[in-house]
Amino acid sequence: MPVEGIKKVLVLGAGTMGLQISLVSAYRGYEVALYDISEQALQAAPSRQRMWAERAKQMGRADLGDVGKLIAGITCTTDPQKAAQNADLVSESVAEKVEVKREVHALFEKLCPPACVLTTNTSSLLASAIDPALKHPEKFAAMHFHSGLSLLVDIMRGNKTNDHTVEVLKKYIRSIGMVPMVMKKEKGGYLYNTLLGSHLKAALSLVIGGYADPQDVDRAWMLVTGQAFGPFAAMDGIGLNIVRDAGENLFGAEVAFTPEQLASFIEPFLERGELGMKTGKGFYTYPEPAFQKPDFLQGKE
Repeated sequence: MPVEGIKKVLVLGAGTMGLQISLVSAYRGYEVALYDISEQALQAAPSRQRMWAERAKQMGRADLGDVGKLIAGITCTTDPQKAAQNADLVSESVAEKVEVKREVHALFEKLCPPACVLTTNTSSLLASAIDPALKHPEKFAAMHFHSGLSLLVDIMRGNKTNDHTVEVLKKYIRSIGMVPMVMKKEKGGYLYNTLLGSHLKAALSLVIGGYADPQDVDRAWMLVTGQAFGPFAAMDGIGLNIVRDAGENLFGAEVAFTPEQLASFIEPFLERGELGMKTGKGFYTYPEPAFQKPDFLQGKE
């Protein structure tokens, strides 16, 4: 059910993520406009959305009901003024290049109503790298969806994002049946993508180094973890162009912490005898840790 203050959602970019965000927003009762500079991309959108909806249903992630009716209700346009009219929330999923994102946000800030909240779905760039292009960066943040529209949606502030903007985004994310995760500070890759980046980097190193082919890397991962897909299938889901463009922002080039910093973080637990499951307490308390409770994945406060 739409939240107060948001009636129309404008999705910029008719790529994989834009198509999914627009569809799930329409399913949850929002008026949706889908904008792209490419008429060809917009013409291909309905068939791609039907294909994704069917795949999501088969995977048990979502049943969007009458998808044809949802698609028919989405306004597709290459006209930026028409797209921006009466928009309350913008979700941008254009090319993963900071110059492109700055240009797009500067344009739609001018065209959208003054109260409109602008967001970027960047998977690797910092919000603060984009918001210098805006006159009102307090109404801008990163709102990052994951491929396949898994439940997690990251929120990352820019330089001047205000608390009201964050609260609006949290309510919207909850309203479409997903779980908001607000970053304490900026980091390229957010939470899951930072974890995923290390996993993908290792997979790529095995293939580039000549140790295995992509299929065997995926088989190894799936056989041991029991997951339904491996790292190279995951990269297909992300989009190989996104993997390429994200570069160091996804895979990391710096050392995340020093041995001294790690020791400083862990030592208090050791001093208290909190070694993990074998002592009954570590980051969680056992035998009934919080991560096994029904509401844990929902992030209920």
